[in-house]
Amino acid sequence: MNIINRDELIKTDLTTRLTVDGITDIYDVYKIKLDKLYYNDQNDRIATWISKYKADNHLESFDLSNTEEYNKIIANFIKESDEKAFKKTRNNIKALGQTEPAVILRDGRIIDGNRRFTCLRDLAKEDSRFNYLDAIIISKDIQDSKKEIKLLELYLQHGREERVGYNPIDRLVGVYNDVIKNQLITIDEYAKNTEQTTSEVKKMIDRASLMVEFLEFIDMPEHYYLARDWDLDGPLGEIRAVLNKVKTEEEREDLKNIIFTNMAAKPNTDMTRYIRKIKNIVNTPQFRPFIEDNLELCERFLEKFDGEEEKTVEFINKEVRGDEQLIDDLKNTYDKYQEKVKKRNSINAPKNQIEKAIDALQNIDFDIVLRLNDETDYPQFLNSLEKLEEEVKNIKDEVYGNVSSSNES
Repeated sequence: MNIINRDELIKTDLTTRLTVDGITDIYDVYKIKLDKLYYNDQNDRIATWISKYKADNHLESFDLSNTEEYNKIIANFIKESDEKAFKKTRNNIKALGQTEPAVILRDGRIIDGNRRFTCLRDLAKEDSRFNYLDAIIISKDIQDSKKEIKLLELYLQHGREERVGYNPIDRLVGVYNDVIKNQLITIDEYAKNTEQTTSEVKKMIDRASLMVEFLEFIDMPEHYYLARDWDLDGPLGEIRAVLNKVKTEEEREDLKNIIFTNMAAKPNTDMTRYIRKIKNIVNTPQFRPFIEDNLELCERFLEKFDGEEEKTVEFINKEVRGDEQLIDDLKNTYDKYQEKVKKRNSINAPKNQIEKAIDALQNIDFDIVLRLNDETDYPQFLNSLEKLEEEVKNIKDEVYGNVSSSNES
């Protein structure tokens, strides 16, 4: 891309403070014509939209030789990704003007302010007053300073109030690309520039890695828009807690594939709770049979993909989610084992309550008992002990019958 010429910039009286590469400085704000600017295709906010466009059009990357055509494509993503936020920002700019400057590179790539740019493009169609973007210019090149630019973008997009506007799946795609796939930045750097803890970022990366595995499982790698359209952030967040309860690696892998099959088929409207409740079955006598029955269903699921050259959303909707028999079998198998575990828990409830009572009795501090007041506290303790003995006798009578009374008579 060409560097914006100085004579194409209109310097304003405004300045803004910004920290770049750890150095805080005061930057001049310029007015720049909209046709000199272009969107950042590495913007995490629209990562899933870009993945869908590339998949639909069999693209590896965008052609930036025609920036106007490119800008039209990305503008639609910005609008569709959050129509409510777009309308709100558009109305604010129309009423008050642009109140916060954007951040761009020397070649016109927008690092922060893509939504503002979109709103101005829209408003400029009706009023030429909106044909300029107020922005500060960072003297960096996207190729030579990828890491520094990404860290700045993360801070501007996530480290401030705008973090709310991100779809959770778009954030997962962003952190996966930045930290795992491209190894552009570290976990600590991501955490610092997004004002999160390293623990929070690690959990995000874990969910993101599971998302990548799931898309590979259904033979649609990097089709991240599926995870967004299917609202998989909740289900992805439950998987690790379920798998962590499984004792062997083999069973853990089997269960993960079973969960992935259910996520693709969607036998329940609330897949987050559906996956969470699988924990009830893990490490019970029903777990192994549950695995075996579901692996057969997994095979039926995967067989649908054999011989299918190009997997698409339409294919999954028709052949998987449209297979009523498979959906019913998945749901019935799940319900059957949940019911068995529930029944077993009901049967074991009295025993568990008695074991808790025994634990409570064993935790009595008898040194305290010996120091009880002889006139009040000690008689009350003995009275409670007698009531306990009476309750134990009543339970035995209920379980065994009044055997002792029969023998005495």
